[in-house]
Amino acid sequence: MSSQSRRVLVTGAAGKLGTAVCAELEKRGHRVRGTDRKLSAEAGADFLPGDLLDEFFAHRAVSGCDAVVHLGNHPNRYAGPSAQRLIAENTAMNANVFLSAIDHGIDCLVFASSIQAMLRAAGGNHPPPYPIPYLPIDGEAPPDPGLNSYALSKVYAEQLLRTQCEHREGLSATAFRFPMLPVPWWVRSFTDAGGVRRERLNLGECLAHLMLSDAAEVIAVAIERSLPGYHQYLPAVSTEIEGMDTTQLVAEFYPDVPLRKSTKAFDSLIDVGALETDLGWTPKTRMHVKLQES
Repeated sequence: MSSQSRRVLVTGAAGKLGTAVCAELEKRGHRVRGTDRKLSAEAGADFLPGDLLDEFFAHRAVSGCDAVVHLGNHPNRYAGPSAQRLIAENTAMNANVFLSAIDHGIDCLVFASSIQAMLRAAGGNHPPPYPIPYLPIDGEAPPDPGLNSYALSKVYAEQLLRTQCEHREGLSATAFRFPMLPVPWWVRSFTDAGGVRRERLNLGECLAHLMLSDAAEVIAVAIERSLPGYHQYLPAVSTEIEGMDTTQLVAEFYPDVPLRKSTKAFDSLIDVGALETDLGWTPKTRMHVKLQES
């Protein structure tokens, strides 16, 4: 971990993840500037309200910073007034933030992408068989957003970052393909209900989840490591189902998905080996559930 304090811009700072990221970075001694279209009661003194669709505002927001955590997007496929506007506005915000930051000489960018960029069955009700390329899944899975406008906007952003790193020596860009980000009270309400119905499991997402506190921590670690080049990860763990080991889980829910190794060789449907190797980080918390009898 780097001990050097950085001046970090966090976009989307008034949201749940943004608030957690700001707190984590400040706890680690970094100086944080937050920006969002809405004000937050938890916003610190260095909070700059504004709209990232305005490229000139984006330039003002990044000025004086040396790292950017970009979370400021429409948050899901249902958030925009239309599919066209969602794609157009997320793409504009991403381009404005990334390119403004690069224009100002900022060499460290972290972006909140989505698991939906790689699994078109994610984020919705999709019947089996699930279009999952392989198990255990990792962040290097090829893009497969389907017709999901939100996921498409994330794929475009990943490609923009990858291309910038290919042509700009020394630039560090990290895209985290985040799954759902529960908080402790939600986990308790989900797991203490005497069992979970099968249809409530996010099977199309490989049962993936990451606690909000873990998401904030891995973002902070990426800022501190600032690995040169483009990096893309799936920071997640899969829900553990009581009474089912990995072999049984795959046989029950994913019999048609190609395996990269024997099910006896992995205990989670998510492979976080690259995160451990590159960043020295692994998720701290994993949900455990009991299936309701049908």
